[in-house]
Amino acid sequence: MRFLLPLGAVVALLTASVVPYVRSRTEGSADGGHCLAWPAGRVEFRVNAAGDPQLGEAAFTAIGASVATWAHQMEVCGNLTLVVGQRSSSRNMGSQKQAGASNENLILFRTRDCADVPGAQACTGNGDCANTYDCWDSSPGTLAITTTTFSPVTGQLLDADTELNAASHLFTTVDGPPCADVQEPSCISIDVQNTVTHELGHSLGLAHSPDSRSTMYAGAQPGEIFKRVLDDGSKEFVCTVYPQGQTSRDCTGPQKTQASNPSCGAFPLGLLLLGGLVARRLCRRGGE
Repeated sequence: MRFLLPLGAVVALLTASVVPYVRSRTEGSADGGHCLAWPAGRVEFRVNAAGDPQLGEAAFTAIGASVATWAHQMEVCGNLTLVVGQRSSSRNMGSQKQAGASNENLILFRTRDCADVPGAQACTGNGDCANTYDCWDSSPGTLAITTTTFSPVTGQLLDADTELNAASHLFTTVDGPPCADVQEPSCISIDVQNTVTHELGHSLGLAHSPDSRSTMYAGAQPGEIFKRVLDDGSKEFVCTVYPQGQTSRDCTGPQKTQASNPSCGAFPLGLLLLGGLVARRLCRRGGE
């Protein structure tokens, strides 16, 4: 398995919370770069209409619950209104501003691995296969990836899209019990809500936390559901970075604490990877 690090440096914000949170930043510069954040206002997420063929409507319900979790915390102390919009027909990740189309913050399930799709081998790993062949173009051990578009000048987020790896993993939506030897929809295998709640943290500007208690910890055991609920550090991130009635906050200045996410080899046997924030060179240059 390979671990996907966020593009650019990340800084650990060791606050009064028990569980630290880590913000994603633009690429390093003399002033330390900018932290990623949405401007105050409304952020809409749209789920691809195909959903997960094995889960049907339950997949949409679980994703809606993940958005509602972050939306509730925003209502408590944040400046964003997070909503689920109409289902989308699009299956393309990344900003479409270059083509003049409006962006969608898209969430979708990839059900084929690019390694198994005829013709896709030539572009595997370069960032083009996923959209061209509608397939999973990353490590089979990674559960999901969030791709963001942002301004490197300001750190303002412009677009955030999430792919779930249904090509290699069985996603489930039930509350229990965890699957034992056989993975099946009637027990918890890879929980949709657990996974999407984590990925939405990336969409809002969070990187991986080094603390295994965090919603933003990189690893996830089959049968895990605790990331459905935000830890205190993730809640504090909302209150601090998106203060209610105020503008969203940057974190310019030299980095004082460098966070390093654990490598794959450090994970216990059977621990799978929740994807990191991946810019894929889609960041927009200029003042958007």
